[in-house]
Amino acid sequence: MNAPMKVGLVLSGGGAKGAYQVGVLKALRELGTRIDAVSGASIGALNGGVLASAPSLDVAIERLEQLWGHLSTSSPLNVKMPGYVSLLVAAGLRLNGASAILAATHAAKRLAKSFDVEIPEWLDGWEDGVLDDKPLKQLMNEFLNGDDLKTGLPLYVSLYESMGGIEDVVRAFRAELGFGDTPNSEFFQIQSIPDEEQQKRILLASAAIPMLFNSRRHNGRTWSDGGQGGWQTMQGNTPITPLLEAGCNLIIVTHLSDGSPWSRQRFPDATILEIRPTKSLARAEGFLAGARDLLGFDGEKIPSWIEQGYEDTLHCVGRVMKAQQARNELRASEEALASVEGGVVRTDQVLADAMARLK
Repeated sequence: MNAPMKVGLVLSGGGAKGAYQVGVLKALRELGTRIDAVSGASIGALNGGVLASAPSLDVAIERLEQLWGHLSTSSPLNVKMPGYVSLLVAAGLRLNGASAILAATHAAKRLAKSFDVEIPEWLDGWEDGVLDDKPLKQLMNEFLNGDDLKTGLPLYVSLYESMGGIEDVVRAFRAELGFGDTPNSEFFQIQSIPDEEQQKRILLASAAIPMLFNSRRHNGRTWSDGGQGGWQTMQGNTPITPLLEAGCNLIIVTHLSDGSPWSRQRFPDATILEIRPTKSLARAEGFLAGARDLLGFDGEKIPSWIEQGYEDTLHCVGRVMKAQQARNELRASEEALASVEGGVVRTDQVLADAMARLK
C-alpha cells in the first residue's frame, strides 16, 4: 500500500526577495497544492512563521500580502548608527567584494588590538548589528499569533552558531573563495519551544544577518542567520533535512538566488520539486547591487518579486502537476479499457457455454 502523501515546503533566505515566496504560495493555492509542514531560513523563517500560524492557506496569503504591502511602504530597516554605505557593505555577504572589505576590516581590528592602537568608534561598532530590529518585532506581533503557531503547521527553522558578526562574515568569505566551508546550520522545530517569546526570538535569530541585526541567545549559545551554514552547498539556507526527517515524501523547494548551488542530487531518495527563478531576481544595478536588493524593501521591487514568484511556480510546479495529471488520466483510461476487455471476454465465455449446452 502506498504511503499517504505528506508535502513539505522549503522557504529559503534572501532578504527583501522573500516577497517572491508570497507569489509562490498564491500559485500553489491556485494549483490546489496541500502543505503539511514548512521549513525556513532567514526571511523564509519569518514567512514560514506567518504561514504556519494561519488557520488556512487563504488566510496565510492574506496576512503575507498585508505584511509585504506594509514593508513596501514602510521599510523595517532602522539604522542604529550613521552611514548607509557602511550598512550596504555589511549586507553584501556574497556580492561585489563586500566580504573582502569586511575581511580587511576584521584584520585591521586584530592588528590594532595587537599593537594597542585605538580604532574609530564607527569601525568598532560593526561587530554588533547596525539595524534596530524593533520594526520586525512589531510586524511579527501583528501578523503572527503565538498560540496559533503552537497548534499550526509544523515549522522548522535553521540557525547558525555565531562567533561574532565580523568573524561570521569572514568565515563565509573564505568559504565563498573555496577555502573550506562554514559549519552546518542546526534546525529547530518551533512547536517544540514552549515559550512564545522564545519562539519569536528563534525566528528573529534565523533572520539575523550578521552585522545587520543582533544575534540571539538560546540554550546558552549565540545564534544568527541560518542561511550561513554549509555555505558551499546552501545547507542552512535550504533547510530540507528536517522535513525529510519529519516524513515528508514530496518536498517543494523555493530558491531566492539566481543559480543557487544547492543540488537535489544530494537527496536521491527524495521526491523534490524545485522552484527556481526563470529569470534573474536582480533589480538593482551598479555598485553593491546585490546588497541593495537584499535590503530592497520598497514599493517598486516587492510587487515585481511577488509576481515573479507566482509565474515561476506555475511554470516549475504547474507543468509537473499537469504531467502527473496526464499520467493519472492515462492510467485511468488503461484501467477502464482493461475492465471493458475483461467484460467482453466474460460475455464471450458465457455465450460459448450457452452454445455448448445446445449441442
